[in-house]
Formats: sequence, structure tokens, C-alpha cells
Amino acid sequence: MARILVVDDEALMRTMVEVVCTRMGHEVLLAESISQGLDMGRKGVDVVLLDVWLPDGSGLEWQGDFAHLPGLPDVVIITGHGDGDAAEAALRSGAWEFLTKPLKVRDIEQCLRHVLTFRQNRVPGPEALLVDSGHILGAGMGMSRALKLLAQAAQSEVNVLLLGETGVGKEVFAKTLFRNSARAARPFVTVDCASLPENLVESHLFGHSRGAFTGADRARDGLLLAAHKGTLFLDEVGDLPQSMQGAFLRALELRRFRPVGEVREVNSDFRLVAATNRDIEGMTGDGSFRSDLLYRLQGITIVIPPLRERRDEIPALAQQAASRFCLHNDLPPKAISGQVLDMLMEYSWPGNVRELINSTERACLAAGQGDLLLPVHLPTRMRVDEARRRMGRGQDGGFGEAVGSVALGANGISAGQASGAQPGNTAPVTAALPPLPGDEQDLPPLRQWKALAEENYVRRIWAASGADARKAAGMAGISRGHWYELMKKCGL
Repeated sequence: MARILVVDDEALMRTMVEVVCTRMGHEVLLAESISQGLDMGRKGVDVVLLDVWLPDGSGLEWQGDFAHLPGLPDVVIITGHGDGDAAEAALRSGAWEFLTKPLKVRDIEQCLRHVLTFRQNRVPGPEALLVDSGHILGAGMGMSRALKLLAQAAQSEVNVLLLGETGVGKEVFAKTLFRNSARAARPFVTVDCASLPENLVESHLFGHSRGAFTGADRARDGLLLAAHKGTLFLDEVGDLPQSMQGAFLRALELRRFRPVGEVREVNSDFRLVAATNRDIEGMTGDGSFRSDLLYRLQGITIVIPPLRERRDEIPALAQQAASRFCLHNDLPPKAISGQVLDMLMEYSWPGNVRELINSTERACLAAGQGDLLLPVHLPTRMRVDEARRRMGRGQDGGFGEAVGSVALGANGISAGQASGAQPGNTAPVTAALPPLPGDEQDLPPLRQWKALAEENYVRRIWAASGADARKAAGMAGISRGHWYELMKKCGL
């Protein structure tokens, strides 16, 4: 018996789903609003039928929160207004299905039967990744979704396409997939398509015979043959020359190819994992990448979110990088000061996880035999960025920041938390807004006053939540996506 949560403000819809679920032998919970639904869902549910237009918000904005309820339920979006963009947003965010009202009894029965069968038969989630996963944490919705797909891919031989900005960890994902697959004891061969010389791409991939071209003084096996029985990681696949895309597509389909200068073909049983930071679907539109090759690459597509969308992972990632670097370089363990942690949380991270790791290692090296990372140890670009932010806040509204002296220890727990201090003491706190002047001529413009009030509110919520994004969004009564936008707007 499954537990079904229905969140819909239409009484008729709730009644119809209740009748269907009861007839199928399932327990049903009925809610009229988002807040009521989240309260009921904390008991643990298997499926959520979530309406879009609800009295206290949009179901689409809260979809991720429902998906992270105990039991990690699958979410089915229901709406009375068919909207292609909304359907795309829901499905890309991980919804099981997008249904449009009016619904019939058989539609609900069929949907529930399919989703429950899927839950019963699907492979385990991220906890199935038992091997060391490098710098993968997965606390947020985007990373949790990526890790679920990674766990599914590890149980199969399907081609995998990794998408994400430079530095998000695509190669770490590829190696984690390899270590947790049935081919873990076989070769892992990396091909950087961006660095392959265009006139030698074919011989690098397929190999060549002796005398096949000028300088070929002996026969060489190609990288595809080197990956036989193992995994071929095709990094920056968007840079694969057009002249090679057709030949590689054939090799991918048949797992057979002809080395340069040879008459006979050779076989290679390789598993393909490809990655790119480019808009590869857009490239198929302008003809710079073959659409049929893209379809072959898209067995499972995993989108790795940038670090700016995973800010709650920054403290743990930084401490992880510091601990590893100190261990490998015979340096004493280092804690991260509250000032450094604030700077890490506010920085924009254009280089993503790679930049965070490199910056942390640079700070550890600068700290030497010291046991605490301070702002002076960080790269100059980060200190300049922080200074500009601080000056900008001073010019805009005079909001000062009381930076705590809390240090993040080697176990990732702040000294303040370890000693029983309140979580809010570890975050910047601003004073209350000053009273409005009595003289009407000195009153600020409404827009400016609203901006100051909003920033003050966001900073106080951030402090009261102990710098926990999920908790802060809950306290503010908004989605985490909306909360991150407010943080960015206020320089957090």
C-alpha cells in the first residue's frame, strides 16, 4: 500500500482522487494549500499530486520541496491551464508527469499505476554510490537529481552525456560513474576533444598502420581500442571536428572502425561517457554538430548545476579540499575562519568547484604551518572582489556587517556550534532599519526604502537561519530558488 498526497484547492478534484486511491488500496492525504501539503508530507509519502495554482503560491515553485519530503516522493503536476513552457519547466525539474484538467478516473489510475511500478522497480538512489565520489556532495535539489541519474547510469551500459559549465566537476562525475559501474576494473580512457590536432584526430581515435601518413614510422593503436572493455570519456565533445563526427557516429553505433591505412576493421567494446560545457543542442540548430550523433550521446543526460546554485555545499567542499591538500602536503590541519567562510559564500565562483578547490589549496599553502585560514591567505582576486562588494554596500545604504570570529573546524562544524552557541551568531547581522525622518522633504523614494527594507529582512533571516538556505527559505515562506535570487540581489 502506498501513501498518496493530493495538494489541490478544488474539493471535487480531491474527492475524485481520494475515491480512486481508496479503490486501488492506497492511503490518501488531502491538502488544500502548499503549507498544509508540506506539513502532511512530513509523515512520508510515495507520490504527490500537486496543483499549479494554489492559494499560497505556485506548485511549480515548490515542486522541489515536495520532492525532498521523507520518502523522496515522485511528483505529478496537475493544472487546469495547459502551458507548454510550464510543462517543460516541470519535467526538467524532475516531475514524473504533467497532467492537464479535466482529468478522468482512468487517467489518475493509469498515472498512479505507472509511477508506483516505477518506484518499485527502479535502481537505488545516490546511496548506491559506495565508492569514493571525489568532490561530489549533493545537498541541493539540482545535485540530488544529478546523483539519482548517476546512480541509474552506473547500473547500466547506456551512453551518458554530462552537461555543465567549466569547472563544475564533469570529469569527477565521469570517474565516479566508472568506479561504480561493472567496468570498474577495466581501463578508463580520457579524450580531450579540444586539444586534439584536427589533422590527426582520426589517427588518435582509431589508430593507424605503419606508413599510413608522413611520420607514421610504426603502427599505433587508437584511443577507442585502448578503451576496449572499459570506459571512453570524451571530454569537450562539442569541439569534435565536423569532419570526424560522421566516422565517430558509425564507430559508436557498431563498436567497430577502421584504423587509418588499414583495410580490415577492428572491434572495441567500450562504454561512452561524453561531456561538454557548450550549448550542444543549439549547435545542432546551426549545423556545427550532427543531430544524429547528439541523439546517440543522449542515453542519459545529466545536468550538473553550477556552484552558485549550490552555495549550501561550499563550506563542506572547502573543508574537504583543505583537509585533502594538508594531508597530501604534510601540513597541519586547518580550520576555516568565519571571515573566510563569509567571503566564500559571497563570491560568484565563475570557475565553479575547480576554482573553489584551487583557491582553498592556495590559502592552505599561504597559511603554511598555521592552523587557521584567514582572508589574507585567499587569492588577491577574491579579496579585491570582497572589498568592492563591501564598498558598494557602504555607498548604497550604509549597511555594515559584523563578521563573526567563528572558525569552521576540520569536521565541518563551527566552533560556535560546537560550544553550544546559537547558529545565528555565525552569520552577518544588520541593525534594524532607522526610523523615517519626520521632515517629509527628507523622506527617501519608495523604491529605495523598499530595497533597504528587503535587504535588511533577507540578512536577518539569513542570520537567524544559521546560514542554512533550506531553513531560511522556509522561514521566509518562499522557495529555495526565490531565496537564492534574493541572496544574489543582496550580495550574499
